[in-house]
Amino acid sequence: MKKLLMVIPLVLLLCFTFSCQKAEEVAEEGLTEEEVNVIMGDVLKVWNNADMEACDRVFSADYVEHDPMRGDTIGLDAFKEVLNSYYENYSSMDLSIHENFIKGNKVASLSTWKATHISGAEIELSVVVIMRIVDGKIAEVTYYYDSLKEAEQMGYKIIPPEKQEKK
Repeated sequence: MKKLLMVIPLVLLLCFTFSCQKAEEVAEEGLTEEEVNVIMGDVLKVWNNADMEACDRVFSADYVEHDPMRGDTIGLDAFKEVLNSYYENYSSMDLSIHENFIKGNKVASLSTWKATHISGAEIELSVVVIMRIVDGKIAEVTYYYDSLKEAEQMGYKIIPPEKQEKK
């Protein structure tokens, strides 16, 4: 009887260990290159063609975006407002995706964003985008780009503060 009582916890521990390993293996498989290509195709339609149907297809309802210039945008409706402001303030936009790196449910994308502001300023930025995909939709995005370069291309000048004399 004592042997049986000692064997049961060991069996349970082994079952739990092997079932957890299988779950981790499935989770690590993540997104396929084909799935990411479909998602990124819709992203291009959203940015380059103002395609709101593609926006609904590719971004989740509880979408969150982190942008160094605008801060956080929370929710799909708020993101659509941001997109509309871009469409209103840029006479042309061209997003080009150069390469995607996939790990689990995350995608890092190297891209270039070119746009013409309604003021006539030409903007070209290299952008790194980190995306979290849930159930085939983009749930969260963090952008990394040179916001100083963007400001300079828009015509802003960076002027250092004047030195103050010591008293």
